[in-house]
Amino acid sequence: MIQVNSVFQVFIIEDLKDAKTFYQTHFGFQPVFENEWYLHLASQSGIQIAFMLPNQPTQPNFFQAKHTGDGVIYSIDVEDAKLAYQYATKNDLNIQLTLRDEDWGQRHFVVQDPNGLYVDIAQAIDATDDYNSGYIKQ
Repeated sequence: MIQVNSVFQVFIIEDLKDAKTFYQTHFGFQPVFENEWYLHLASQSGIQIAFMLPNQPTQPNFFQAKHTGDGVIYSIDVEDAKLAYQYATKNDLNIQLTLRDEDWGQRHFVVQDPNGLYVDIAQAIDATDDYNSGYIKQ
């Protein structure tokens, strides 16, 4: 088995400056590395996310295309989704899905960042009986 130390996503986007501003301002991420074509951010709790400009000559062909926003959900777990939603509304974040409770045990809403990434801001809540059986108790 491969021993995992940490996991982070790298999204290929058009504007590193917008990404840095968005994630610093609204989620408290700070740069841990940046250059002219790559930005790596981390939260105080150790959550990481990275961004890279498209068409970098140092990268293989399959890391060249810009991310379109579809097919990926970047989820951020929060203590209070209602409070986070109030913040998002007050600060005019690009809300794509309004605050709602899901039967599978999640209160969440979705915003879209300036580069098109969908950010699911979620809080764990009690699931309905139909979904409780799917959770593995540890």
